[in-house]
Amino acid sequence: MEAILAQQNNSSEKVMLRKATRNDEEKVVNILCNSFKNDPHIKWMLEKSRNPDKLKSIMTYIFRKTITVGKIFLTTDETATALWKSEKKEKFNFEFIKRNLNFLFKVGVKSVVRILANESFTYKQYPKTEKYFHLYAIGVLPESQGKGYASSLMNPILNEMEKNSRPVYLETANIKNVHIYIKKGFKIYNKWINNGIELYYMRKLNSTSVYQ
Repeated sequence: MEAILAQQNNSSEKVMLRKATRNDEEKVVNILCNSFKNDPHIKWMLEKSRNPDKLKSIMTYIFRKTITVGKIFLTTDETATALWKSEKKEKFNFEFIKRNLNFLFKVGVKSVVRILANESFTYKQYPKTEKYFHLYAIGVLPESQGKGYASSLMNPILNEMEKNSRPVYLETANIKNVHIYIKKGFKIYNKWINNGIELYYMRKLNSTSVYQ
């Protein structure tokens, strides 16, 4: 059976969440595609790709990577999702090779080079000897925006990491989201600026983090 989590939103109403499984791939990818279709950072990374389904390709890749080494939460009405990746490294196996080669063929070398350049910078921002969680992606369909779903989707991991005194990281290219994350206890600690796009690196440090 799936565990159902009840979270309070900003209006003190309960938002019901569950952990996503591999069977939820299509639902999660659809939410992410709708949420990130106008994201400037994603557009820049995929700009050189000629594949008309390039956005779906990268979101599918993100889902399959996260379900392997992280946690994915989905609202029970299936209109919002959050993908959390831990510090765990993927096993280098056939599935890993297959997924990465498939992604390379679908979006092209030029887009993959851009993605790898950004990921290289991003991973340098994380601790090397400390456990952490990273908000890989979060998305809410238009009909559910303004209901506190995004905040509720963050709470399970934020509460867990605060209890265990471990840090949480995220990035956003949307300045409006920066203010939302600040309310959740995050602070900007770095920026990645490229081609006029600013990617804000944010973290929430808990009491005994070595990065205090």
